Order: sequence, then C-alpha cells, then structure tokens
Amino acid sequence: MKTLIRLALTAALFAAATAAKAQNGYSAAGYYAGPQAQAAYAQEQANAQAWAAYNAQQQEYARGWAAYYADQAAAQQQAAAAQQAAAQRSAAAAPRHSTGNSQIRFDGRFASVGQTAPQALQFAVYAANTLQNKPYVLGAGHRNIEDSAYDCSSSTSYVLMKAGLLNRCLSSKEFANYGEAGPGRFITIWVKPGEHVFMTICGLRMDTSGHVTGEGPRWRTQGRNYAGFSPRHPSGF
Repeated sequence: MKTLIRLALTAALFAAATAAKAQNGYSAAGYYAGPQAQAAYAQEQANAQAWAAYNAQQQEYARGWAAYYADQAAAQQQAAAAQQAAAQRSAAAAPRHSTGNSQIRFDGRFASVGQTAPQALQFAVYAANTLQNKPYVLGAGHRNIEDSAYDCSSSTSYVLMKAGLLNRCLSSKEFANYGEAGPGRFITIWVKPGEHVFMTICGLRMDTSGHVTGEGPRWRTQGRNYAGFSPRHPSGF
C-alpha cells in the first residue's frame, strides 16, 4: 500500500514538473518572438508610409504639370483674342510674311499666326510678344526664366522654352549645336557663336540688335547683315 502511495506521489510530481517546463518554454518563445514580430510590423508600417508619401508627391507633380498646361492654354486663348483684335485694327497693307503652310502678321508691335498653325509656333509668337517691352541687359534672363531684362541668347531661349522646344537657357556659343543645321520651316535660329544669336519666325525677325542702344528684344522688319551667321532650327520646325 505504501509503495502504491509513493508511486502516485512520484507520478504527480513528474507531471507537475513537465507542465512547468512546457509553460516556461512557451513563455520564452513568446518573449523572443514578440519583439521580432513587433519590429517586422513596424518596418511594414514604415514601408507603407514611405510609399504613401511617394504617391502623394507624384500626385502633386501631376497637379503641378496640369496647372502649367492649363495656364499655357489660357494664355494662348487670351493671346489669340488680343491678336485677333489687333489684326482687325491693323491696316490691310500691314507687313506680311509667309513660310510653308503658316502665315505671320505684324501690326507694328505684336505678331500673330493663324489658329491652324502648330501650337508650339503659336506659343513661340506669344512668348516673343511678351518680350517687346523688355530692355537689353547682358547676362539677364539666364538665371531666371522670367526676368526684367534679357540679352540676345536669353531672349531666344525664352521663346523656345515657352514653346516647349528647349529645356534650359543657352548661350550664343551653345546655340551652335542646337537642333538641326539649316533654316527651319517655321523657326530659324541664326548663330554667330560667342558673339550674337537671334531668330526668325516665319520670316519675321526677333532680335536684340536695333537702332537704339539697350532697346532689347523686338520684332524687326528692317534688313540686317547675315554674314557670319549659321542657321539652325528646332527639329520639325
């Protein structure tokens, strides 16, 4: 009888020890697995936040470009209305130049092209019109696209950038490698590297060289000497 009692007690103690050991092992596993799971979860949350920030930035860029193109379209519409009114006021014998399938009119201060002209050409003419009251300052217009004054290369660059045909301001030396060689169908850049650069749009010259010192970029109808200048043009124009 005593032997049976001792065996029963021994079995009970062994079962209790086994349960305690199992419980301790479970607790240790939970202790070590917990921080790892928390770290993985934190990393997952950080990744999600980074992607959310990236997507928000991309959406902001998209909104910015949409606003830019909307402004360009609005400006083009306003310019078209103003140019149409100016054309109606101009004399029937106003100077007229034509090249290819595009025509340009000049009323003595501002130029205009038809609504069927390529949009980039319309933007270029509008941009050149906005420069007509700007003075000439050497080096102006190179650091800031919108400036209070321009020189020969920055005014030429301004027109091309606003038309979407150039992505940064170039010097007269850099214009020697711009676009393609030869006169363009609508736009021609006349380059004397390191000295001077100007442009003609459908035959009408936009140039800083005139009869008044410091006059700045203007539409010019009088002739000039083209000796030493090499013609180049934007691809397709």
